[in-house]
Order: sequence, then structure tokens, then C-alpha cells
Amino acid sequence: MSILQVSGVAKTFAGRGGGTVALQSTDLLVQENDFITILGPSGCGKSTLLRMVAGLDTPTTGLISLDARPVTGPGADRGMVFQSYTLFPWLTVLQNVCFGLREKGMPLAQQQEIARQFIVKVGLKGFEHHYPKQLSGGMQQRTALARALANDPRILLMDEPFGALDHQTRELMQELLLAIWEDERKTVLFVTHDIDEAIFMANRVVVMSARPGRIKCDLPVPLAHPRHYAMKTTPVFMELKARLTEEIRLEVQRAAGLLDP
Repeated sequence: MSILQVSGVAKTFAGRGGGTVALQSTDLLVQENDFITILGPSGCGKSTLLRMVAGLDTPTTGLISLDARPVTGPGADRGMVFQSYTLFPWLTVLQNVCFGLREKGMPLAQQQEIARQFIVKVGLKGFEHHYPKQLSGGMQQRTALARALANDPRILLMDEPFGALDHQTRELMQELLLAIWEDERKTVLFVTHDIDEAIFMANRVVVMSARPGRIKCDLPVPLAHPRHYAMKTTPVFMELKARLTEEIRLEVQRAAGLLDP
């Protein structure tokens, strides 16, 4: 069952000389419980597409709908996690996770009950009353993830959420998010530059062309769940990595003017 439909969506940013085409006409269907990663060279429109799904930007042409309702702006049915740490520095971990629930007008006791459940899920029990400045980068992103999940969105949108983390923390966060996804069965749209991450996390990998971006291919990931980091050395993983590496390499060369458009 499709819950998100992107139909003929394109984006041109206004400017001198007629503007910049960031995204060509794009179609994408996202099924219930999909975990889709989006790969592509820098500037290809990955984050632009995600921001339009979030309602933070408006398509120049085309339509985005969630549960058959047009997306016209931000909403609680979409949870967003950015690469940068977007916690409120004056709020504790518990207060940050409660924020969206408070905005819904939920009673405080119920807010805190739900928030504490997700704080436990992301491994931050005991840090409820810490402020962001007292947390590591990985802990801040776990708090941001708990905040997004506590709001019970229909789809979770993630824009390179682990990009600023060190390698070991990044891998731990990948496994944590997958474990939560396997438990919660949320639908996820996840932008990344990392090919290993894209394969390990997803059941589908969408590859975008060089700017102006378009969806070049949409590949299934035939790896079973639950997943363990050792899967990254399996023949299936390595074969898919080789295919995606070549696809991205061609687009980087095209962006650099080394290949014909």
C-alpha cells in the first residue's frame, strides 16, 4: 500500500539568468513500512526532494501526497531529523522529546510517559534531565530521533542524520535505527552520501542523477532482517555496492563535465 506519492515533482530556484533547476520531473511511490535510502552526487536535489516532502519547500510543478492528502506545508504526520543537531538547548532531553506532544495539547503525564518510552528505546535512560550541551553528538541525534518518533509520524524523513558523527558512532546509530524500525515499522525516507549506509539501512535504494536531479534507478536490497554489520562483507552486499558505486561514479563524472549529459 502506497502512503507517499510524488508525482511529476520538479523544483527550480529563482535567480538571475532564469533560475537554477534543482530537480527534474520526479515520480516516487513509497509503500507502507518502506525504508528507502536516497543516494546521489552533491547538489543533485536529494535534500530538496526531502524538504518538499516535509512541506518545508514547495514544488515548482507536480504534487506530493501523503495518505492521498496533498502536502501543502509542515505537519505532525511527517517527522524530520536533520544532520545538524536541532535540539532546543534550553530544554532537557525529556523536555525536547515531549515538545511535539506538548504542541498537540497532550496532558503532561501522558507526554512524559510516551517520551520516556522512546528515551529508553534510543538508549538514553538516565539522561532525561541532561541538557544538549551535556551530551555527545551521537546522544543528541538519539534525542532528536526519540523526539521525532514520539510524535508518531506516518513517515520519518532523515537528511544525512549521521553525517557529522565519527565512524564507530555512525555504525552504532545505523544499527540502533534499524532495530527501532524493525520494532516500530515506521516508513522511512533517508538521504545519505554513504553507499554502505544506503545498502545496510534500506529495503530500496533510489539513485539520483547529477543536477538537475532525477531518479536514475530504484533498486531493491535483498538482505534479510534483522541485520548485523557482518552483512556488509557478504557477496550480495558487495555486488550491490559495486553496482551503486559505478552508478554514482558515472554521475559524479557527468557533473564534472567528463561525460556527455
